Amino acid sequence: MTTIKDIAKKAGVSVATVSRAINNKSDISDDMRKYILKIIDDMGYVPNSIAKNLSHGRTNLIAVMLPTLNNQFFSDLLSEIEKEANKNGYNTLFFNSSDDRTKVEYYLNSMRSNFVCGAIINSLSVTGKDLENLEKNGIKTITIDRSGSDPHYSSVTVDHRTGGRIATEHLFEKGCQHPVMLSGAPDDAIANERMAGFAEVVLSKTGRTNITVIHSDLTATGGHHAFMEFIRKGEKFDGVFCSNDAMAFGAIRACTDSGIKVPDDLLVVGYDNSSMDEMFVPRLSSVNQHLNKIGQLSIESMIELINGRAEIKHLSITPELVIRESTLKRE
Repeated sequence: MTTIKDIAKKAGVSVATVSRAINNKSDISDDMRKYILKIIDDMGYVPNSIAKNLSHGRTNLIAVMLPTLNNQFFSDLLSEIEKEANKNGYNTLFFNSSDDRTKVEYYLNSMRSNFVCGAIINSLSVTGKDLENLEKNGIKTITIDRSGSDPHYSSVTVDHRTGGRIATEHLFEKGCQHPVMLSGAPDDAIANERMAGFAEVVLSKTGRTNITVIHSDLTATGGHHAFMEFIRKGEKFDGVFCSNDAMAFGAIRACTDSGIKVPDDLLVVGYDNSSMDEMFVPRLSSVNQHLNKIGQLSIESMIELINGRAEIKHLSITPELVIRESTLKRE
């Protein structure tokens, strides 16, 4: 069995340097990290006690790769997947990809080393070729909430265009005439699906083909900064649809800082229906993606694949709007 000392010897570095590369420490150069991870891949080293203790076959472990846990949506999603897996006699092993290709390659190598029976993946840095390699190594794969899911692999997705539509329709029903959207980066496929739903409703209600979109990263801080900049421009707006709840929290803070009252002066709708929505002031109206259904369907589908009882499935979940205080005052 390959050890960390073997990797260090092959790479011509110390064991401590190999450890820093594995744990993605900042005090090692990207070139050195990639060099060491390539050797790890070539030599099949898996630094995981679970893998070392395998005596035969596969475990009841299902790998879950998500881009972060700093976003409430992903931490809530992991909790739902783990709950469903445990209910069915499986354990989960979490990989935080940070959507970083170097980390993704290392984690995929760990999965391919025969100690997981399936992988549930949400990461922009995972390619179709990666999924193919997992399947070739007998690891069943399901992608969750990935835009443009590969038809060759099972998926569980949310109809985000519908989510954008129902959020925007609600703003118009409550009296908005000039809604704007606080969205993710221009190349964020999921955010763009929500934006497409937003644009469809604006067109149908007003006849306008031009929409106002403010781009930000998907954090409360980013939402606050971007919306403050927009407010300073003095453009006309009376409602905002935010691409996630964290951005909505930031937008509401920007309104407070600018003397704009929510919902008296401005209506705000978020997206995710995260656990913090009930605690925020005002309580946030938000699109519910039904994380419990995502968790349930992804685990049920995975177990069927593992047991050879199912073919490729593409399941879609229709979101719903949960109305709270941030859109309740306007008549």
